[in-house]
Amino acid sequence: MKTLAILTLFASTTLMAQTWTETFKLPEGMTHRARTAGYDCGIFTSKYVSAPETFKSRSIEFKQLAADKDLNKFLFEAVYPGTEGQQCIYGIYLDRNRATKTLDFTHSLVVTAEGMEEGCKETQSFLDTELASVAYEPSKRGIRYIAVQIIKDTPNDVCENGNVRVVFDRRYTE
Repeated sequence: MKTLAILTLFASTTLMAQTWTETFKLPEGMTHRARTAGYDCGIFTSKYVSAPETFKSRSIEFKQLAADKDLNKFLFEAVYPGTEGQQCIYGIYLDRNRATKTLDFTHSLVVTAEGMEEGCKETQSFLDTELASVAYEPSKRGIRYIAVQIIKDTPNDVCENGNVRVVFDRRYTE
């Protein structure tokens, strides 16, 4: 049932996907995509909170989520400034663990237009650690959203309950 729900979440994104910028690719192919809509505190709502300070202080901006046809392999893309002023484009590859309802780290890559990836390593390491195993949840109504928990049960500056999620919207457009 969860597979059907997540598959439905991404079903309408295939046609839009060709207009999106894609820096990284899933080896299995990228069938489903959703753009970042904002952050929430663990409950789907129409009001978003700001990025938590641990991410905001590094100017990390999540861009999109992609998945393969079978919804087993996932890829997040984010951007952030490097130590030498370059824009770092970060891609993290995750495998879906259906038993624990988590997306688990496999590897990450970072690129820059200038070829100066060394200045991106510190934030890449931070993201690799923070996103090593993240819970996910599709929205119940209409399967429009999928949320990925980036902070769990940890005091932070935006959510009193200690939980912060990045929400991806399959119909979101800029």
